[in-house]
Amino acid sequence: MKECDTIKNKRYLPPVYIQIRDILVEKINSGEFTSGNQLPSERELSDTYNISRMTARNALTQLVDSGYAYRLKGKGTFVSYPEIERDFVKLSGFSQMLKSKGIKPSNKIVKSGIIEADKKIASLLETTIGTKVYEIVRIRYGNNVALALEYSYLPINLFDDLLQYDFERNSLYNVIEENYNYKLKYSKQWIKITTLNKNESIILNVKEHTPAFLLESISYDMDEKVVESTLSLNIGDRTAFYTELWPNNI
Repeated sequence: MKECDTIKNKRYLPPVYIQIRDILVEKINSGEFTSGNQLPSERELSDTYNISRMTARNALTQLVDSGYAYRLKGKGTFVSYPEIERDFVKLSGFSQMLKSKGIKPSNKIVKSGIIEADKKIASLLETTIGTKVYEIVRIRYGNNVALALEYSYLPINLFDDLLQYDFERNSLYNVIEENYNYKLKYSKQWIKITTLNKNESIILNVKEHTPAFLLESISYDMDEKVVESTLSLNIGDRTAFYTELWPNNI
């Protein structure tokens, strides 16, 4: 059988080693191979896809070069998710941020409803304990890879019937600005180091105690009114943060 017959019989496709790389990327994004997993060896890829060892080697090299894997001498090639860089320079929603970097965003609602604000949520929303607020909990994905577990809180008195919107498909920031006419002016943000507890790990399909960045944010409208607050748990090895610092005398 010729090299990867099932792949090569189509016209105008990339070289076979690129196609094998893309197959491996898809398996990583789907969760079949997770961070730290050892990938198939050159011999295993050669046998599985009926390709030469050289083609298999090139496919793994492409995977490493694109940031999806790393090599350990004498041990093999292992999965390493590419880091998603989140910046503190622009005020934008998670989905908009990913799109600007050429990454396909998607969301999965874990739960949504109305709750009474505890001390932490009340502090973030600058309201009193026991005030009823919207809670929207979502898994945030980039290219089908889980990146963060996000808890969003909004005052009920500002957003009538907010839960009518499908926040698996709609940007929360877009709904706030376009449907309720609260134009966002700025956001305060804090970042802390933490680890994921058992429940969070199960939801994100990672190991318990996986390192994570806890990003807390409070968003204000043009009248300096708090319109939304978010607690976002970002998986540590899939996220990097970026900012810019300027001298005061410029």
